[in-house]
Amino acid sequence: MSSLPLFDLTECLANSDGWGPGPVKESAVLAPFEGLPYQPFNKCDRIGRIVDWLGVDRYKKSEMRDRYNERLYGSSATAGAQFDYIHDNEDANFQLRKLAQREQERREYDKYNVPNKMKRSIMKEQQKAYKVFLRRGGGTRGAQQRTARRYNERQPGKGRQPSVQVRPDWEVIKELDFQQLNKLSLPNVEAGKDIEGHCYGVLHYYDKLADRISVNKAVPLQRFNGTYCHITTTEDPIIHKLASSGVGNVFATDIILATLMTCTRSVNSWDIIARRIGNKLFFDKRSVTGVSPIGEVFIFNDALWVSETAMEPPSWDGPGVNNAKTLADEALLLNQNFRRQFLKRDSQHVFKFENEKVPFEEVESDIAYKYRTWDLGTSRDGVPIKLVARTEHDAVMQGSAGEVVKLTIKAFNEWDSSQSGGEDWRSKLEIQRGTVLATEVRNNNCKVAKWTLQAILAGSDFLKFGFDFVSRANVRNSTQHLIFGTQQYEPSKFASGLPSLNMQLCWVVRIYALPEGTLDSSEDEDGSVSSGDEAD
Repeated sequence: MSSLPLFDLTECLANSDGWGPGPVKESAVLAPFEGLPYQPFNKCDRIGRIVDWLGVDRYKKSEMRDRYNERLYGSSATAGAQFDYIHDNEDANFQLRKLAQREQERREYDKYNVPNKMKRSIMKEQQKAYKVFLRRGGGTRGAQQRTARRYNERQPGKGRQPSVQVRPDWEVIKELDFQQLNKLSLPNVEAGKDIEGHCYGVLHYYDKLADRISVNKAVPLQRFNGTYCHITTTEDPIIHKLASSGVGNVFATDIILATLMTCTRSVNSWDIIARRIGNKLFFDKRSVTGVSPIGEVFIFNDALWVSETAMEPPSWDGPGVNNAKTLADEALLLNQNFRRQFLKRDSQHVFKFENEKVPFEEVESDIAYKYRTWDLGTSRDGVPIKLVARTEHDAVMQGSAGEVVKLTIKAFNEWDSSQSGGEDWRSKLEIQRGTVLATEVRNNNCKVAKWTLQAILAGSDFLKFGFDFVSRANVRNSTQHLIFGTQQYEPSKFASGLPSLNMQLCWVVRIYALPEGTLDSSEDEDGSVSSGDEAD
């Protein structure tokens, strides 16, 4: 048996004064290395320390942007100068291999070779579309300023200005929904008849040169010093005379009747006062000054709302000139100026009615008034219902056979096609006039229906529309307009093209009597208002 190697267990000294093994006073093994400088490790060898006193801030990667290994192995700024890299002479002969430059692959969109001019035009269109997106409220979803809607969910209704402030002490007598109103009909109503001796005013002939206006030959809209008459039913002296003589038992004006007939199409508020005096019924509106300069008096029933039935109608109290009230005033102003601009003012081209002087006009308004009657059958009590209404004509024109035809002249106004969802008239009116008219009818369904019914009630032979482009010198200027063209229709044929505009449905209005003073103003009225049962 061979002898085993000698195994000598060295003594492990405890260090009671510090951390780690204590100092060895006498050691034959370490004697040759006494006084030799010591480097902790070679920077090429990734050997970790037992304790890294230099890397205390190595977790601040977002601030220092140093890699973990560089900080850990002494190449960072906190490791000390002994670990810095020093350029040696042996590195001077080091060279990189020069590779041939690789040809860059051609991108997909470079195949089309888009010119710079086209790129700039595309960029401009994208910027315009982005501005429209911001004006419509885009970009606010992140700020939670707009709530998202589900698929096929209706847009939430916007706040509308009420025409009458509803008081809490009012009592609800009856509520009618649109379905009940649409089911009511009154067939076989004959056309209205003129009341003999009650046609007032002088009309000028329409200048047919206006029909030659086009987009390329636009004409500026002029301003005229005229008046706008809005005499209501009970303030009309002619209606007082007809009521006293027993001509009819229901009295109204064409705008009031048109408002009632188109009640299912309206979006904005309106109100009508129904007064029963004795056995006669008067449809009235709010009492205002008789004849007033254009734009001085604002009436809800007479307001020409712009884009009322559009998908995105203008707000009531929005900033600038694109709010609902300002646009309605602008539409009233340009309508009054448009119907006056293309009239022959010489004395030879006038059409005089039976009575040239209008009794309630102090200043000539270039409108003729006709009082007409309609037989609406009998009531439940067997009493005949005879309607008397005041209607209007704007001009006359010589027909194809030399006869005199009467006109009702109205005008559309374009304010901002990008906000209202309309068409750009400058680019589409010449080649797609029908599309432009269809868009305006859709965005102004209630107003166009009122105009058509007013022309039918007055017995006008033609309804002439004018397309006015609102050309503003700047964003806040809404007084300059350009006329881009005109177009005329027969009122009855135009009404057949409007959705759900049937005269049999328009004539039915069910009235429920309310207590005295429920919808009336605080002023005392002459006569007594009865509160009987409902009447048709």
